[in-house]
Amino acid sequence: MSQKVRIDGVKHAGASVFLGVDHCGNPCWTRNPERVMMWLCDGWRARFNQRREQRPHNVPVKDEAGGIVDWIKEPLGGPDVAGLLPDKEARLRCSWMAAVPSPILASTNKVESSEWFAGLKRKKTIGGRIPGFKSRHRGLGFVCWRNASRSGNAIFHKTGRKSGVVVITGMNPTRWRRPGEKLHWRIVIHVRVSQPIRPYTSVHVDWTHRTLVFVNMPLPLPRTGNGEVGIDRGCVHTLASSDGIFMDMPKPSKAELKRLKYLQRRMARQDRINGARGGRTAKFTSKRHQRTLIEFNILQGRIIRRRNDWIEKTTTTLAKANILIAMEDLDVQAMTRRPKPKPDPAKPGQYLHNGAKAKAGLNRSILSNNWSRLMKRLKDKMDANGGKLVIVPAAYTSQTCHKCGHVAKENRDSQAVFKCVECGYKANADVNAAKNILGRTLRKTGGAPPRTWRSRIGGPMKRQPPRRRSEVLSESGRRRESPGFSRGEDVKCTSQTTWSTPRPTCMRRSSTRPITTRTPIGCGARSTATASSPSRRRACWPTRGI
Repeated sequence: MSQKVRIDGVKHAGASVFLGVDHCGNPCWTRNPERVMMWLCDGWRARFNQRREQRPHNVPVKDEAGGIVDWIKEPLGGPDVAGLLPDKEARLRCSWMAAVPSPILASTNKVESSEWFAGLKRKKTIGGRIPGFKSRHRGLGFVCWRNASRSGNAIFHKTGRKSGVVVITGMNPTRWRRPGEKLHWRIVIHVRVSQPIRPYTSVHVDWTHRTLVFVNMPLPLPRTGNGEVGIDRGCVHTLASSDGIFMDMPKPSKAELKRLKYLQRRMARQDRINGARGGRTAKFTSKRHQRTLIEFNILQGRIIRRRNDWIEKTTTTLAKANILIAMEDLDVQAMTRRPKPKPDPAKPGQYLHNGAKAKAGLNRSILSNNWSRLMKRLKDKMDANGGKLVIVPAAYTSQTCHKCGHVAKENRDSQAVFKCVECGYKANADVNAAKNILGRTLRKTGGAPPRTWRSRIGGPMKRQPPRRRSEVLSESGRRRESPGFSRGEDVKCTSQTTWSTPRPTCMRRSSTRPITTRTPIGCGARSTATASSPSRRRACWPTRGI
């Protein structure tokens, strides 16, 4: 979510901005706001390209005849590119970057990473080249993180009904102080607003088109209930709740699957023919291969957008209706890993059956349900809504009887049916696992209801009211007492930012036992709070930077 506004003008205030030294070693300063904005754009672009040139890419190794024999990884900037210097070291070696605000230089890391991986994903789906460098001729701009300290950066102030200013502050190095002036300077960007500016994390300045974009923080979802639910992820049913509700991700139709399979076979045949004609890279010059790839990407994109839409709607519904959601901890990357080959000791050079084909089908089913994206989007929405997503270990959740607590492999009568061999309890296997996940979460957070059995894994599950401090009769007949239960040089940040967002309390409404939680405050300090007085979450900004 973002808000785009128009830049009306830029003004400079404070000391003259240090721009670096010329070829003769003479320092250069300026008070021209247009020149300062161009200098900020150049500094951000240069730091972005320095990070981009460290990215590896595949380079072909050719023989004497010109044929490709192998592929090696090489930095995008070349084999002799130097390592990336920290921001502090880059300021010392490059004088014209010494006065660039730290939030501007630090923003290049996240922006470059997001653009790089988005470009690689786009290259795999629709083809094309790998992402390149930022060019001065394609547009000027920079990104600045919001730092709400006393001398903060990217701070928005409303000046009128449809006007406001964004203030970016900086500081010249002490050694390059201009005689008779202070060190601090600031750039005031006047913008035209048509609606209230929501809380934001950073600003993107497009100096070429004179626009500014506020990257907004996610808005909290209106809660419709205060429920507590456990969710089990599966292959047959994407999600199964402890309430007995199944949520299935939409699957592609038979016609779509048939068409996808046909296009994949056609692309493989075209790659084989093109490779025999002109080498490995000949497929990029084939018009037929390009048309097949475009059709495949259109169909595949339609299926992916349908899945993502279902994920967003389902997670929104769950976040609105529940204050506590429990899920099991699953390592999807390890679960979808290809099985290792088994060499045959009796026949050297041959391998035994390792179930790779069956494992490939299971991996395809797991990845098609997109378990990782489900949990990530649910966590983001629960955090924004004031709820809590609790992750518990997944050991024996599908083999434990929710009614009596008996753990046995024989309890799974089939993949979908759970039948306890101890008490005869029968239910859906996914629903039983979801109830076990919720039970573990409630015991972990202190809001578990009374139980009538003791778990064989995960510790005691029978909750009894605390015994009184009275004398009880021991097994030997004697009476004894029962124990009781008992940023850098250019920007100086002198204050910390406190976000006053209440921490949610995960406690059942029927329970009156206070919950003691620990919340990090500042740079590592801890405090305790009870459910009646929820703690406050604080974000600590560094007082010293690069």
